[in-house]
Amino acid sequence: MKLLIVRTFPDILDPEAYNIQEIGLAKALTRKGIHCGIVLYYGKNQDTIEHMKVGCGGETQEITIYRLHGYKFLKNGFFPSLSKIAKQYDVIQVHEYDQITSWRYYAWSKKPVVVYHGPYYHPFNKGYNLKCKIFDSTFLTLKKRRDVLCMTKSRAAADFLKQKGFYNVLPVGVGLDIENLEKKSDRFCVQPDKERMPRRLLYVGKLEERRNLFFLLEVFRGLLEKDNAFELTVIGNGEKEYKEAFLQAADDLIQEKKLHYIERLPQKELGAYYLKADIMVFPTHYEIFGMVLLEALYYNLPIISSDNGGADMLIRNQENGLIIPQFDCKMWVEGIYALVSDSKQYKKIKANLENEDKRRLTWDGIADVMAKQYETAMNKKS
Repeated sequence: MKLLIVRTFPDILDPEAYNIQEIGLAKALTRKGIHCGIVLYYGKNQDTIEHMKVGCGGETQEITIYRLHGYKFLKNGFFPSLSKIAKQYDVIQVHEYDQITSWRYYAWSKKPVVVYHGPYYHPFNKGYNLKCKIFDSTFLTLKKRRDVLCMTKSRAAADFLKQKGFYNVLPVGVGLDIENLEKKSDRFCVQPDKERMPRRLLYVGKLEERRNLFFLLEVFRGLLEKDNAFELTVIGNGEKEYKEAFLQAADDLIQEKKLHYIERLPQKELGAYYLKADIMVFPTHYEIFGMVLLEALYYNLPIISSDNGGADMLIRNQENGLIIPQFDCKMWVEGIYALVSDSKQYKKIKANLENEDKRRLTWDGIADVMAKQYETAMNKKS
């Protein structure tokens, strides 16, 4: 089987700074014997073809990466040369039902097409909700394939597509590319201090309104009132105005060295911070999945999170973390403080994480399910 994975979003990505899901998935599928190509947006640059080598059962296979010249309009990517490339593949995987390029393939292509979808309805996500309303009343009304096979990143996304009239929908989640995490130099390899009391909190992600960072500051100040030993590390960049406002609000904590801010960090260096932390805090309003949740669990780091797409798929309440649905500062303060103060419960969660089969967090685990979907799509077409 030859599979073409099309990332339809008009973003130029840097593999060194960004965990590209399409590459992680393609590696796992290649190890299963599926020949993969990946299409990535390349803006005004000329089409470029790269080859990535993957070890496969003692042999070496290649993934073809097409960085294609394209145009963007309202967060849609358009690729003039995509049609020619798609002819070389047996199955096409497109991303998000509401991308016009995706719709063009799942509604009209004679080839087997699978949709891999992440977003879902949330009141906070007003721009996306409006976009979907316009798309549904135009493109989806014009022509849709109700029987197209869909895979989603969360159960919330699966329910979202079913409400749109798609009925072959399977939530599969998202995986980690372990090679990405383990390519780190020795100077960043640290071991957690198991003897000290857990008080180090970690947030990793973009600094933006959706991620609720000012609420996190309020929670952190509440924790410091209970115990001045707490520390918070925030890793991530964001839009200038929001980032500056956040740093100004946190300035006293930064000066007191209670809050440590790191704007940018290569993927290979993140592991040390997951190992050093005691709890990952993730109070986001809305999240499609959240690769940082996967990374935290891989490093056996307990998570306290809001209710979102990734948390619903990954966190088993009081077993490997804690979900607090309400944005109530007192509830978050009490939840975090109770966990770190109860050494028995904290050690139980840490032990559960250490004993978990990490394969379920990886693309290799998810690729087993996805490969069956590609085969089903081919059989339906034939």
